[in-house]
Amino acid sequence: MKSLLNTNASIVFENHHSSSFLNELSEYLQIDQKSRYVHQFENSHGKGQILFIEIEEGFEVELLQLHLNEDLHLQPIPSEENTRWNVSICNDYIYAKELSELTPNNSPYCVVLSSSSASNTRVFPANCPIFSFSLTFSKNWIEANIIQDLKEDPAERLNEIIQTNEPVFMIDNIDIDLHRIVDTLLNEDIYQQNTKLLFYRTALDLTLMFFKKLINKSIFIPTNQHFKKRDIQKIHEINEVILADLSKPCPSIEELSKSVGMSTAKFKTLYKAIFNNSVYNYHLNERLVQARKFLQSGKYTINEVAYMVGFNYPSSFSRIFKKTFGQSPLQFMGLHYEEGQEE
Repeated sequence: MKSLLNTNASIVFENHHSSSFLNELSEYLQIDQKSRYVHQFENSHGKGQILFIEIEEGFEVELLQLHLNEDLHLQPIPSEENTRWNVSICNDYIYAKELSELTPNNSPYCVVLSSSSASNTRVFPANCPIFSFSLTFSKNWIEANIIQDLKEDPAERLNEIIQTNEPVFMIDNIDIDLHRIVDTLLNEDIYQQNTKLLFYRTALDLTLMFFKKLINKSIFIPTNQHFKKRDIQKIHEINEVILADLSKPCPSIEELSKSVGMSTAKFKTLYKAIFNNSVYNYHLNERLVQARKFLQSGKYTINEVAYMVGFNYPSSFSRIFKKTFGQSPLQFMGLHYEEGQEE
């Protein structure tokens, strides 16, 4: 009797064509429980769930959470031209070889950008939890929905990347912002009725965040630049500390640079390169974004929210909020209340 387990198990599919990949994967895993968006299985191959949604033509979202009983080799067939692009956040051991050249960080995940002409063979290892969240874009979708809304310099920068027909494969450790995407997917019940809404929201969050980082060169930083990977990680780590409690004032540049063992000039330059902003402005923006969430919840007064995000004077908070979002906190709360009533 032939064993169901094969030490050289593999699937072959068209690169960055989700339907081709999911068809081959479903056939191999013998998935028979399927709904509109969710495929589930538990059999001799292992167990897991696969979610796939086409947000719109040229924009697809895919989430894999698997636990396999044997290694599975993924062998994509490259296209002749870069008609499609993929952004993935996944377990770092899926790309162990490629990540070996990067400085390790504290996150078990990595982020990958690849084009459809790249041959990025990879392995889903046996007896390990597999997590992979992927966005696949057509070249036309990126041009119509990202590039046309950018200013001239960023548009040229992104256009230069997607217009090449050379194979593109870039990999990096994830930072705190991308890790929040992972936390959202792991901590929310995405297999219930709100699946499509959650996918849509998370996909848009990742799309906007990723392209912003790509354009600002705060991700996939070439190793031949003068920035060291460890220094970049130090900046991300200290930034995480700053954002942990937004009710506290942002430490001074002198304090921050000393805490990571850098000169103030180097710290400011590196922080600007990574986040495309100064420490103060980045911290302020995060406080205002958090404030908007508090106001939207309807649980707090404007004065309470001001103090919760570190403002000593509610009047200052209201002035800066209006300057940033184009409406006062009171106007924002009123608009949100009316939307809730309409629903």
